[in-house]
Amino acid sequence: MSKLILVSIKPEFVEKIFDGTKKIELRKVSPHVEPGDLMIVYSTSPEMAIVGVCQIEKVIRSTPKEIWNSHSEVLGIDETRFFDYYSESSRAVGIVINSAKRLKSKISLESIKRKFPRFAPPQTYKYYSKDVIFNLYPQDYSYLSS
Repeated sequence: MSKLILVSIKPEFVEKIFDGTKKIELRKVSPHVEPGDLMIVYSTSPEMAIVGVCQIEKVIRSTPKEIWNSHSEVLGIDETRFFDYYSESSRAVGIVINSAKRLKSKISLESIKRKFPRFAPPQTYKYYSKDVIFNLYPQDYSYLSS
């Protein structure tokens, strides 16, 4: 069974993921995931909602320079901001996405908190079971099948 990982992402980068121009989500800390696991995309303020799901192809770990040189065209960020983000890191992590699907309707932070009052969007990652997502968004989840 695949894992679900919730990732908080700025709205600017969320849009790039779902329009296909950003195929690698950048992080400083590597998640514990495998190919085929699913990444739930939470769009941060001002949107504050779960907006979609991506399938993870793989996780790449390298230096910031190596990741920039090999993947800059699909990172969805300019060179200055990329190197500013990694300015104090010798390691960079990229979550490679092989498919991204928007939900039919967003799941607002407000509606999440109604069902799970102690929910807080993660700073890095948070892992969930599929049951939690099914309870939040009881729609067609055929694309979540593993």
